[in-house]
Amino acid sequence: MRHNTDSSSRRNFLKTGLGALGGLAGTLVAGSAWGQAMRLTTPRQTLGPFFPDEGDAVHEIRENLDFRLPISEANDNDLTFIQGHAGTATGQVIHIEGKVWFRWQGEIKPQPGAAIIMWNAAASGRYNHRGDREAMRFKHPVSGEWVERTHDEHFQYWGRCITDEEGNYSFKTILPGFYPVDMKNGWYRPPHLHFMVTAPGIPQLVTQLYFKGEHIADNGFIQQLNARDLILRDRKLTAEEQENLIVEYRPDPSEENADALIGNYDFVLSF
Repeated sequence: MRHNTDSSSRRNFLKTGLGALGGLAGTLVAGSAWGQAMRLTTPRQTLGPFFPDEGDAVHEIRENLDFRLPISEANDNDLTFIQGHAGTATGQVIHIEGKVWFRWQGEIKPQPGAAIIMWNAAASGRYNHRGDREAMRFKHPVSGEWVERTHDEHFQYWGRCITDEEGNYSFKTILPGFYPVDMKNGWYRPPHLHFMVTAPGIPQLVTQLYFKGEHIADNGFIQQLNARDLILRDRKLTAEEQENLIVEYRPDPSEENADALIGNYDFVLSF
């Protein structure tokens, strides 16, 4: 996998690159309200430069030791700890769950057996990826304090979930940190989650989801970053489509950790 090391190349890749998946089609529907979900679809988002490919990880994480699996499929759906480690990941614990649907010829049905790979940065904003080596220390654009993009040795960074017979999926991770792409022009990537959804015989889907919610730490600042992000605010998307990539998180009543938040998002695959 080729990595872009200079800032200009990285900015261009983030804005326009779809990686190896540029020719693949797919659609995604967001929202917990069924009527809204069936009306609004969103295009895919860029794969980004930090997909967990073989040999790219600074620190390899492989919970499943079957080496016939690519590294991106070797971990489970709980990213808050690594099997065999005594510690847990730093950051605000979040859950995201929902369904995968398949729409074909006017009908929509749950999609069992869909493989979802999710990856995201640590709470510091750093990926476990050799290509992520710019701006490891920078000043916060509001407070002026130094931000250190450090590696979290207890964070899993990526995981996989297979949908059940009703198309349900779930992941547990932490709220990712933000990081700079073009500080001169004030572009910092907001916290976001990456997804790759694959089902037999259906075009693969790649997208990114974003955050909002009054219970999220620094939510006001995150919304400022969302408003300025050149990937989320792609001019090819309507304002309604852009907003449907932003998932609202609320306290999780079933979680023992009172600080854990939960969001819901449904993926709809189609030709």
